[in-house]
Amino acid sequence: MERAKTRPRRRRGQYRSKGRLPKERVVFCVEGESEKVYIRALVEGRYGDAIVPVFWARKRESSLRNLIETARRRAKNEDIGRGVWILCDTDQNDVHRPMLEDWLEKGRGNCYAAVTDPCLEYWLLLHYVDSPHCGNAGAAQDELKKHLPHYVKGKALPRALIHETDRAVRRERMRQTSADTSGIWPGHRCSQIPDLIAWLDELIERRCK
Repeated sequence: MERAKTRPRRRRGQYRSKGRLPKERVVFCVEGESEKVYIRALVEGRYGDAIVPVFWARKRESSLRNLIETARRRAKNEDIGRGVWILCDTDQNDVHRPMLEDWLEKGRGNCYAAVTDPCLEYWLLLHYVDSPHCGNAGAAQDELKKHLPHYVKGKALPRALIHETDRAVRRERMRQTSADTSGIWPGHRCSQIPDLIAWLDELIERRCK
C-alpha cells in the first residue's frame, strides 16, 4: 500500500471550510472492542465531527478472515462511503495474508488495511516511548500499563494519548526507515496505523478546500 506523508496535526475545529459540508463516511472492520474504542477516540479528538466512523463487525472478536468476509458481503448492498479499512493484529492472522492481498487488489481505491505487529497496544505505546520493548501481545499490554496504569482493553482512552498522535506517527516512521515495509504485512514490531492517519488527514484536507 502506498504510503502518504502525515501532515502536522491541527487542533480540533481547525478543519473548517466555507459552508456546511456533509460528514465523511468511513467504514471500519476491526478485530475487537479495543480497536473500535481507539478509532472513535482518534476521530473525535483529531477530526471532530467531520468524519462518521461506521463499524462493520460482529459483536465478538473476529479473525482477519471474518473481517474480510464481512466487508465483502456488506459492501455489496451498503454504502462504503470513502472507503473500507480493516484494522487487525498479526497475531494468528498470518495464515489469512493471501486473502487480505486478494481483497486489497480487487478493491483497489476503496479497500485498505492497517496491520500492527504484535497488537494495538504496540501502537499505543508509541505515544509514550520511542522504541517499545514488546515481543508479544502480553508484553505490550504490560509495558503500556506502566504509562497507563488503569488501561483495560476495550475501555476509554485518555484524550492526552490522542494529542500525541503526531509524535507516535513520527516515531513509527523513524522505526520503519530501517525495516522492510514494502509489502502489505508489517515486519516485526511495526504498525501501519500511520497510513490510516495520513489517509484521513488527506481526506479532510481535500474536504476543506
